Parts: sequence; C-alpha cells; structure tokens
Amino acid sequence: MDRLAEKLVQGCKVLADDGQGDLIWGHVAARSPSRPGCILMKPAGIGLEEMECDDIITVDLAGERTGGNRPRHLEVFIHTEIMRARPEVQAVVHTHPPHAVAFSALCRPLLPIGHEGSLYCDGLPVFDHTSDLIVSPDLGQAVATCLDGHNALLLRNHGIVTAGRSIEEAVMTAVLLEKACKMQLLVEHAGGARASTDPDEAKIKRERIYGQESLQLAFDYCVRRYNARHTNGAHHGQN
Repeated sequence: MDRLAEKLVQGCKVLADDGQGDLIWGHVAARSPSRPGCILMKPAGIGLEEMECDDIITVDLAGERTGGNRPRHLEVFIHTEIMRARPEVQAVVHTHPPHAVAFSALCRPLLPIGHEGSLYCDGLPVFDHTSDLIVSPDLGQAVATCLDGHNALLLRNHGIVTAGRSIEEAVMTAVLLEKACKMQLLVEHAGGARASTDPDEAKIKRERIYGQESLQLAFDYCVRRYNARHTNGAHHGQN
C-alpha cells in the first residue's frame, strides 16, 4: 500500500508538471491490488502538485470515503464506475488540460498527426451527455459505458479521462493525449491536416513506441524531471 501511495503522489506531480493542474481540481485514483474494493484517491481541496502520502483518502466502489481526513471529490464516480465496469483497470485520471478541452470543442476526430496520436488510433470516444460535473453513479456509469474498452476519452467542454493497468500507464496516457490534442490544434490553426499516419501504421507505431515498458520508463523520466526542477528551485531560493 505504501508503494502504491507513493506512485499516486508521483502521478499527481507528473500531471501538474505537464500543465494539467487546474488549481484544486482534477484527480487520480488507484485500486489496491490486494483489496480491489479499496481505492486510493487524491482528495478535494488541494492541487495536484501539493499531494503527499498523508493527504490520500480511500473510497469504496460505492464512492464512500473509508479512510483519510480530507474531503472526497464530487466526481469520485468517474473512478469507481470505470473500475467497477473494467476489472483490469487499476488507475484512472481525470484532469482539465487546456489543449484537450479546447480540442473537444472542435467536434473533430483526433488524428495520428504525431507519434502520440497513434496511442488513440482505435478511436477517442467523446462523452457529450453533459459538460457538468460527474456527480452521481448514473453519470459515472455513462462515462464508463462511453469509455468502453478504450484507454481514454474526452469529456466535451470539460476535460479528459484516462484508464490504465497501472498509475504509470494512466498518467502517461493523459500526458500524451494532451500532447496529441495540442499537435492537432497547431495543425488546425495552420489550415488543417493534409497528411496523417495511415491507420494500420499507427497501430504498429503504438505497439513499437508506447508499450507498457516504454510508458513506465517515460513516467520514471517525468518523475526525475519533476524532482530535478523542484530541487533546483529550492537551491536557487536559498541563494
């Protein structure tokens, strides 16, 4: 449990370092491998970059807080209902990255323009039932149904949801989705894509570039980068 808590904290800080922090909003949750009905989660009221192990709360699959002192996010049902529907999912991310939110308003399919777009070559579902918060089990179930077997979706005019077999996979899927949306926005601003990767080749690229081991290594790099930046910042502040 301690190792999972440490990974959860690292995942929150990686997302913040990627620009996916939205003041105190956005959250990450991970299922305990030894207790599938126990979910560790970032609490409400603090930023992603502020997360520490002592801040973590636990919730059950009904969304009820079972441990920790901080308040629970209203959108806990994004996490619980996806995990209920998909036993293989061990971690879920929900953030509001600016390029992904902007891209969702275009109502266009995400193309594999750069390498990162190939990670979503099986399709990127869009949840457009509401742009409001996902504050009930029914809405959580609707998000889970929309996600289906995919690794990510857009919440129209709201944010993103990613799911993974590990915290590392869910977090890096979110990081790469924001990058893919930014890439396409750049192309749209220049007049629209005239070329993108062939769908069959995109699947090959996805397996070659973004396998589970590669995503783990990329996550480890992002943790090192975050630590280096903040260590350097601390040293500079002492001068």
